[in-house]
Amino acid sequence: MPKLKLTDAAVQRLKAPDGGRVDYFDATLPGFGLRVSGKTDRTPEGRRSWFVFYRFGGQQKRLTIEPGYPALGLAKARERAYAAFQAIERGEDPAAEKQEAKASRERAPAKERKPDTIENVVDLFIKRHLEAKHRAPRYIAETRRLFDLHVLPRWRDRELSGITKRDVIDILDEIADRGTPIAANRTHAAISGLFSFAIGRDIITVSPFVKIPKPGAETKRERALSPAEIAAVWTAASEIAYPFGPYFRMLLVTAQRREEVARMRWADIDLAEGTWTIPSDMTKPGRAHVVPLSPLALALLADTPRTGAYVFSTGRQRLRAGAGAGDDRRGDAPISGYSKAKRILDEKIAAGEEVVAPWTIHDLRRTAATMMAKLGVARFTLSRILNHADQSVTGIYDRHEYLAEKRHALEQWAQFLEQLTSPAGDKIVPLRRA
Repeated sequence: MPKLKLTDAAVQRLKAPDGGRVDYFDATLPGFGLRVSGKTDRTPEGRRSWFVFYRFGGQQKRLTIEPGYPALGLAKARERAYAAFQAIERGEDPAAEKQEAKASRERAPAKERKPDTIENVVDLFIKRHLEAKHRAPRYIAETRRLFDLHVLPRWRDRELSGITKRDVIDILDEIADRGTPIAANRTHAAISGLFSFAIGRDIITVSPFVKIPKPGAETKRERALSPAEIAAVWTAASEIAYPFGPYFRMLLVTAQRREEVARMRWADIDLAEGTWTIPSDMTKPGRAHVVPLSPLALALLADTPRTGAYVFSTGRQRLRAGAGAGDDRRGDAPISGYSKAKRILDEKIAAGEEVVAPWTIHDLRRTAATMMAKLGVARFTLSRILNHADQSVTGIYDRHEYLAEKRHALEQWAQFLEQLTSPAGDKIVPLRRA
């Protein structure tokens, strides 16, 4: 069985003799590969299918990753192979689970199955894929909104198997022609994910989503605030009362995502250890993340009132009692209304001496990462702080939290922030590599 480094160009060149087949194993991800089958009467164009070979319970097993090439590209196939290896490491058998799911569908009486309309499959996609994989609530809500706004009004009662490539292109062009190319790109990703999910569950066998480019061009944001701008934002935030003043500062200190900091809970913070553990269902990548808290972050927490379960809260939300009307109980609500809060912060900044160019809340995270890099923090450590996925083969098996490395980097960053924003110090602090 040949082994080579699979690339997009290499995959396109791979061939098999007519009527025969060859398994090509990826040199960068052991156990993952592509089966290339030659032409036959039933497959005049041949066939290419992704697979994973692994051992489970002392037996060699094979998992076919649906769909095959080119419906599923190399990058996405590798991602699914990584997911399969992670499942195996957890003691799960992905091939057996796939066979059981298929058998369960075949055993279920046809009258118990919902028709495979777009509306029903979208509901299944959100429940069995996004929610089951603990995607962030904000991401799930945004995906649901995209389907409700752009897809369901046109396709709601249509069978998924009846959607053609032309249908997909038409709906994406329509969104782009409204002057919303970014929304068109997000809808492109949502529909693509829906069809890949449907193939994996044997709802359809072929996806129309092949070689459909993103309809809009996106400019990658590169905005990072300068030291003087950081100081201006920090000073202005100190003039805003709880919860948003401390919230903006915590975003800078921890370098975590907007929603993650907004949903920070006291129960997830260990003050003795100086750590904040973000649960998997609250992170964008869907995996738990331990954030070391620098002395500056702990000082911010010490000055934050405990109004309930959430560190930052704008009030209380009414709780429902069963299926009936609401009762008098109250539950904590995380902060919301970011846009209004940022407008207030921008007004405070404008009243100061420093001119700050237009910026977004996410720019604070990018700024923190950029400044840590300038302070000499290694990119690998930065990726661990930011909770980015490690796509390397080693990353599948490496479960070390790198707490010491992350703590050292975040403490460097906090010291820089304190020096930068100290009333007695200069506004501009030279960056020195560690």
